[in-house]
Amino acid sequence: MNLNIGSVIKRLRMEHSVTQEELAGYLGISYQAISKWENETTMPDITLLPKLAAFFGIKIDELFSVDHDDELERVDNILHLESMTDKNYSYSKRILDGILREDPDNISAIKRYAKVYLSKSNADMLTAGRMLERAMEISPMDEEIYTLYRAVRGGDEYKYHSDNDWFIRVCEPIARKNPQNAGLYRLLIEAMISKKYYEKAEELLSIVRFSVENRYIQQILQGDIELAKGNENKAKEIWGSIPTSNWLGQYEIGERFNRLNDYDKAIECFINAYEIQSSPHVMDMMYSLAFLYKKLGRNYEAKKEWELIKNTLISEYGMSEDHNDVLWAKREIEQL
Repeated sequence: MNLNIGSVIKRLRMEHSVTQEELAGYLGISYQAISKWENETTMPDITLLPKLAAFFGIKIDELFSVDHDDELERVDNILHLESMTDKNYSYSKRILDGILREDPDNISAIKRYAKVYLSKSNADMLTAGRMLERAMEISPMDEEIYTLYRAVRGGDEYKYHSDNDWFIRVCEPIARKNPQNAGLYRLLIEAMISKKYYEKAEELLSIVRFSVENRYIQQILQGDIELAKGNENKAKEIWGSIPTSNWLGQYEIGERFNRLNDYDKAIECFINAYEIQSSPHVMDMMYSLAFLYKKLGRNYEAKKEWELIKNTLISEYGMSEDHNDVLWAKREIEQL
């Protein structure tokens, strides 16, 4: 470890946007003394070290850690041997900021920076996950809990994140005890499809009890399973059997045809989903149509759809002309 304290003081002072005069005033010395430290002509008196450390909010020994190898080793220890607490996160970020300020192309620092962010994110996710697991015990029928839980435990395949296997392992036993929790079953089936657990997905699909409004979701999910197996025609056949009189079913299969680039069929389904509803209309299929028309270069139809969105928001939802959603629609109309 080098004892190049002058470089540390200069770096800390610049990071905190402090002038030599301001630091000197706090310490009760001349700014020329600060300048000599930073030029490594002299070193500060040992009695000033506690005040220096307090001023910058660090430990005294951090005033001496100027060798980048030592600093990076400390960050590595935090990443691999310690937990990413708020304190460790702040320390690592400050060290890496300083290194990258001196050398913006320092690949070692850049890679560690990414790992620090990921570790912090995952630490927060683990905490959120534990809280939500407790919430499941208290309120097992609250569907939003499982949506949030999958987001923090099952939505990302990066190796540091728990993937959908964790979500399945924790939530499947709860689902089997509560077959009426259709929202949880749907999340589980989607997770199983993503992991290619097709038999388990079909088994759960045979157990779940969907409401009357959602009764066609079972067929839609069966189509999803067939599509994941590579049976696209079979999937389309299943989806095609859903009545045009069910707006939710039409919207759901419209989204699936859209993802399959079967745009004419997607548009047909979205229009069906809108037309069979009564006021107030659900907005999802309108947005889907507007984006799809724009994607296809059908700007006239896209503009009409955004006008419909704007008018629906005002007339059916009582939004004002300066509401953010209404302003968004107006901007889209102007651009088209």
